[in-house]
Amino acid sequence: MNIEKTRKELRLRRKQLTSDDRESASLKIAKNLVRSGILSDSKNIATYLQNDGEVDPLYISKDHVFKGCKFYIPIINDQNNRTLKFGKYDQNQQFEKNKYGINEPINPSLVSIDVLDAVLFPLVGFDRNGNRIGMGGGFYDKTFEFVATKKKNKLKLVGLGFSIQETSNIPNRAWDLPLQYIVTEKEFICVEQK
Repeated sequence: MNIEKTRKELRLRRKQLTSDDRESASLKIAKNLVRSGILSDSKNIATYLQNDGEVDPLYISKDHVFKGCKFYIPIINDQNNRTLKFGKYDQNQQFEKNKYGINEPINPSLVSIDVLDAVLFPLVGFDRNGNRIGMGGGFYDKTFEFVATKKKNKLKLVGLGFSIQETSNIPNRAWDLPLQYIVTEKEFICVEQK
């Protein structure tokens, strides 16, 4: 599989969804995630701000099940090391676009990634083995690489994607961080851990 070619095709497929279809599917994804119960004990959740036709995860934060939870959004921490830090999300805060055109909060309250219970990943593509295609920067892989080395890590890695983004047999390179769960508008997928 040519990852770059597949990434381009899947991004195009995702962008071809109408805004109404994207909104409707994002709402169904939020409901499927809530119904799954996997985040029922999570109090600190890393999410993201929708960009480039991605699933809008903020429907999840509006569900009454997550009242009292804190949500955090990624901020590029170090461009050279390709790592992220996470700032507390507040719908009233101001944002500015980073070099990739993605909104980041201005002067956010930061949190150590050690306190996170779950991370919601934006997806370009995914397969049923938990392999994923992101935007290609490797920021999530580098930031959460410690998860792969700790056997009893409690951090839940959850990918959010539209069913049209599913593809088969994405190659898992040494640095790629596989997902434990994937949620689409059609289903909740629990990935068998190897």
